[in-house]
Amino acid sequence: MERKSGHKHAHFVILAEFDIGLGSVIREQVPRATGVSDTFLAEAMLPEGSHSRTEDETVFMLPLGKSQDSSNGSESKKAASTSLHCISCLLAKKDESVKRGSITKAIAVCSPYTFLHAFRPVIRMALMALLEDSSNGRDRQVVTELYESINGMKFNGKEELIALSSLQEALVRSARLREPHMRPVKDVKIEINWRNQLVESTVPPVVGEDEIGEVSVLSLVQTFPEGFMQIFNAVLLEKRVVFIGHNLGAKEVCSSVLGACLLISPPLIGVKRRIFPYTSLTNLETLLKTKGYIAGVTNPIFSQRSQWWDICCNLNTGKVELSESYGKELSAPAEVMGTTDTDSPSKGKASEASSGSGGAMDSAMGGFSLVDKYDSEFAAEVRMGMRIGRGETWVREMFTGYVQNVVDMAFGDAGVSQKEASALSANQTRIRMLKDTQQFHRHAESRGVQKSSGPCGSDTAIIARHVRTLQHGVTSSKELYGILNFLLKTLDTKEKLIQLLTFLPEAKGGLYPIAVCLFHRKKAIQDKALELLRKFDDFAEGSLWLSSLNFFLLRTYMRTKLRKMEAEKKKAQQEVTKADTSSEDRSLKEGQERDKNT
Repeated sequence: MERKSGHKHAHFVILAEFDIGLGSVIREQVPRATGVSDTFLAEAMLPEGSHSRTEDETVFMLPLGKSQDSSNGSESKKAASTSLHCISCLLAKKDESVKRGSITKAIAVCSPYTFLHAFRPVIRMALMALLEDSSNGRDRQVVTELYESINGMKFNGKEELIALSSLQEALVRSARLREPHMRPVKDVKIEINWRNQLVESTVPPVVGEDEIGEVSVLSLVQTFPEGFMQIFNAVLLEKRVVFIGHNLGAKEVCSSVLGACLLISPPLIGVKRRIFPYTSLTNLETLLKTKGYIAGVTNPIFSQRSQWWDICCNLNTGKVELSESYGKELSAPAEVMGTTDTDSPSKGKASEASSGSGGAMDSAMGGFSLVDKYDSEFAAEVRMGMRIGRGETWVREMFTGYVQNVVDMAFGDAGVSQKEASALSANQTRIRMLKDTQQFHRHAESRGVQKSSGPCGSDTAIIARHVRTLQHGVTSSKELYGILNFLLKTLDTKEKLIQLLTFLPEAKGGLYPIAVCLFHRKKAIQDKALELLRKFDDFAEGSLWLSSLNFFLLRTYMRTKLRKMEAEKKKAQQEVTKADTSSEDRSLKEGQERDKNT
């Protein structure tokens, strides 16, 4: 979200209009032409059937170049430099003096930022200004005004958006379930001055690389309650995904595409490189050349052309359909993985698991059958959480953790417990397919940097593995004691403790896996857990995590800490008393010696 000095908030503002004789046309581009064809822009801004709607909205990506360098931790900044995120708002006004009885215009803002929804109010105000008097030839003036207003945008009263450190970003992501006033970093207030009227909005301090606009994974799951895991796997494995909404607004299909990105991002980033939030037959050639595209359409002809897609998601019915070829791929017997893949990042543990009974069973039952069974447990947990009122961020965190587990298994970083070994066996087919994707290879190249980054350095991967073990269940008291002892010895600074918190998002219980150790039957483990928890009392972010524990755990922690403090105080007093007594004894003895000598 950082804007360097001199960079623009909006690179382009574009005006499109529906002309009864010419169709969709581009009227103005400010400050200059984008370099992209007018046909593409017009089709992206004025979706099919727009002449019959009073309002609609599309999102599209505007390429600026063809940088192929995306192999390290600065991928997000490079992606931002090679493409712009664009939001187009459409309004129509009835006017009997023109053919078809209405005037339809759309304005698009193209920005390096992903929080496009912040521009929506001011875009609509500019459109209304154009529609109020469409005959006076002021199109260029209004579009230029909008361009200048957005580029004068302020963040918390400042001209520049201050970037957070990577550690701060991770911490904020872990805490986004909390009430806004309890977050470690406050939301960013955005102000745009439009014709002396201040237009205000807020955005989170951290927006994901693939989080474009106001996106809802929760809504996507609700729309496809039985098929959302099929969508998840198709996006994860870079299959061709189409969301179709016949007679629906383009805004709805765009929302589904953008929501699908967040099923796997984070931890996998760069999904937006292959999205077409809204597209049409005009752009079919480009679409079909894109590996693993995720596209939103309103034309029903797409549903009839199964050769164009691997999975078709119907927004009208909530049904998910697999193409015949993709269905055969999923049901085909799986090859035994890992035995010849000597260069794979996941050789080791994945290879061992695949050579056992799980791999053979997977082959006999069809490659994806065990994956489906494994996914069904997760899907049931998501549905249950939604039924009891869990919200958007909880759902996102659930998918983030789920993807991270699959990725860790693919890299051989899975734990050694029986539960984790069983999960590894069940996921062999998915791991093999995932390792064939471009995004997996990009992630593999950046993973080495990520694993050793931050205050914990080379211990980061070990800490992450220990946290995962705590969250999924420890096999023995000895292992649990060893983990707690390692964390106590390693996390010796505030910065290192904060990095631990980034692995403990609230959706996964926050500090629960550590706090629950206060009830362990072995006092040595209780003491280690208490000692570790007390470290978080010493700084604000840690106190926030402690305060999010459920009432029972928090009360137990406070009581245990109080007893420990009283015991420490008593012990200290005893030591002082003992020291005083010893001093008095020495003084008395010395006095006696002097008397004896005299």
